[in-house]
Amino acid sequence: MDREWIKYYRIWVVHSIFYSFSTTISITYYQPYAIKVLGFDTNSLGNITLFNLLMVSLGNVLGSYIVNKFRARRVTVWKIFTSMNLLFWALTGFSDTVNENFIYLFISFAQLAGAVGNLAYVDTIGDMIPVQEAVKTFGKVNFYTLASSVLALSISLAIFNFYDIHHAYRIAYAIALITAIVSATFLFLMKDLSRKENKNLSISILFREFKELLNSDAIKGYIVFMTIFTFFVNLPNAIWNFYIIKVFNGNENWISLNTISSTLANALGNYILGRVSHKISRKKVITFSTIPISLVPAFFLVSSTMDKQIALNIFSGFSWSAFNLVTGVYNIYLGRERRIFMVSLLGILTNISAGIASKVGASVASISLMMMNLVFILSFIGRLVMYFYAKKNIVEL
Repeated sequence: MDREWIKYYRIWVVHSIFYSFSTTISITYYQPYAIKVLGFDTNSLGNITLFNLLMVSLGNVLGSYIVNKFRARRVTVWKIFTSMNLLFWALTGFSDTVNENFIYLFISFAQLAGAVGNLAYVDTIGDMIPVQEAVKTFGKVNFYTLASSVLALSISLAIFNFYDIHHAYRIAYAIALITAIVSATFLFLMKDLSRKENKNLSISILFREFKELLNSDAIKGYIVFMTIFTFFVNLPNAIWNFYIIKVFNGNENWISLNTISSTLANALGNYILGRVSHKISRKKVITFSTIPISLVPAFFLVSSTMDKQIALNIFSGFSWSAFNLVTGVYNIYLGRERRIFMVSLLGILTNISAGIASKVGASVASISLMMMNLVFILSFIGRLVMYFYAKKNIVEL
């Protein structure tokens, strides 16, 4: 790394640490907040989760146009839209001060802006970090950001134990808002170290680029895998916290400790994988990690105590760490000649898939407890089946 890159690498890391701190609070507690403060049921949670994910898909469509049109100023796009993402996520916890439906508005702006900002971020960072260093570098940065998440959750846990529910949520989201501003401040110090040209884009060109991507068997196989796997992963997406609170009689302590456990295990997984990245097959990491990931929803149903939930989340966090780290590298480098379109198409398809799955899962779960349990079982079976698809259709990067 040259001296200039080291300077901006450090700024990126600090921004990422505060970004992780703020969004961990905002995103971890928005469903419990909706249940406890806004009074949402399973159908309402399904609606808000669907809305959440579909706005990411829309953001990826708009982001393809915006990032290409202003590619010479992609860092500015990153700064503006990621800052909006941070601030609107933090504002979700203040929805009850206006109207309960404002949570839809805040999440819509947050996710739309976040998708655009992410495309600009991925395009910028992808040009800064060579592919051979990617797993190691992202593993190290992920370790720092996950440590920040643990700190955010630990502070939140203390808040929920010292204050009543309404005051606890208000304090937690106020902290999220303050750290969002700090993160945005550091982000505005970033600079693009490579030069790109602006490119005008129409809908027809966008679809032509997507079609060209899918002409590659390697890219098509990966995108199909990620889309279907995402569907099965997200079937119970809207009901995890509802099940903990309403069926297992858990509370915010359970949710906080679950997320802390998962995050610590995830951080450890990133650290280990980053250290041995030069020795591993990236394809095998993705393929074999689907097996333990598939077991999580099945184990969840028999984890009815806080201790069992913590153990499950350690298992889950460690399992997901390898998958998320390596698929993150695939997302950036598999279609590197058309990186913006690759990430955009993947974001559109996986978020539509996740949104539909979340709504379907929530609707089925609203029928009865037996049907709610069935959602978790179907998620387990579907995830496991995707191991065989991945083994055949994902190529080595």
